Amino acid sequence: MGFLKRMLQKLKKDDSSAVLVTDDEALFDEGADEKQHKVGHDVLDHCEQIINAAKELEDEKKEYQVVTNYLTDIELLSDLSEEQMAPIREVAENILRLNDARDTYLNTSKKISDAQFSMIEQLETQMPDIIRKMQTNETYQATVKRDMTYLEGEKMQWMLLRNEKMHEKYVLRLAAYIVFSVFFLIMILLFVLDTGFEIDVTWGWLLTAFAAAGGGFFVFHKYQNAILEINRSQVNANHAITLLNKTKIKYVNITNAVDYANEKYHVKDARELEYMWEEYLEAIRQRDRYLRNNDDLAYFNTKLVRLLKELHLYDSRVWIDQPRALLSSGEMSETKHNLLVRRQKLRARIQYNSNVVKEERTQIDRLMKLHPEYEDEIRGIIESVDKLSTDVME
Repeated sequence: MGFLKRMLQKLKKDDSSAVLVTDDEALFDEGADEKQHKVGHDVLDHCEQIINAAKELEDEKKEYQVVTNYLTDIELLSDLSEEQMAPIREVAENILRLNDARDTYLNTSKKISDAQFSMIEQLETQMPDIIRKMQTNETYQATVKRDMTYLEGEKMQWMLLRNEKMHEKYVLRLAAYIVFSVFFLIMILLFVLDTGFEIDVTWGWLLTAFAAAGGGFFVFHKYQNAILEINRSQVNANHAITLLNKTKIKYVNITNAVDYANEKYHVKDARELEYMWEEYLEAIRQRDRYLRNNDDLAYFNTKLVRLLKELHLYDSRVWIDQPRALLSSGEMSETKHNLLVRRQKLRARIQYNSNVVKEERTQIDRLMKLHPEYEDEIRGIIESVDKLSTDVME
């Protein structure tokens, strides 16, 4: 990533006025050097998106594997015979009974549901980092959304200015024709007066020439200013569109991450999860006072883990907090359904980021076809990015 950022910074420094091409807007002709910088800049923008998507894919595939492992554990447990499940169910019943006794004590002051308590308990060591990450993502989402709104306004502003100047250019061109026509008619009139009626029109010639020169200069000056403003508006509009397209991709990614986190932890936002965490900490302090004398629960928890480890499950300890699922097929089905929903969302995110990588590579290939004279330089950049992407995925 450092290599890519340095190359991007160098291109932006050397070519701060370069115009970027988008699917929405066409660019004006540029010099060879400026064109080469622009092509390189476009390639690096696409490469940056590839590396960002690759990093997202890495995290999503790890999470996907964890969810798959839990589903595999559920399948293994579901396939056990009644004889194999009997000792597990016996221990689970004791754990459930002790938990119910514990909950009777805890519910006198607990302000979160059993499901919320169980969920946070499983993620207790990770919860501060989870809350911090959710808060960071929500802040970043709001920032990106503001950036999108600003860039959309910026694009519209420059496009409106461009259209305004295009209209002004048309009016000035029409005015030039009118000035020329009037000047030509006056010349004819003065010629007729001079030759046909022998009237002295010297002052008329002078005034006409002065008015024509002044009017022509004014129209020409305004016309040139309009052309410059049109070019400047187009350049700025193209730049705003390019930034807006990149920002939209970032917004989709961060929104997917925020929505997935809210779905995963069954909350509306980080604030609600933080409230649940604080209530959990208060409840856990009370529970700890109770569990200090609850040796039986610790004993059965250990026994359950030992029994499940003999089955070589991915995570044996998670079932300590879900004894009902070991006793009820309905509870087990609900747990499996929740995991399937999580995995489906992860699969959709993996597919989206994979499509982003493919699309960006397609855009790079398109640039190579459009600019075969820069194919060697583009391939050199791609090889470096492929290596970076491989390092990220490893």
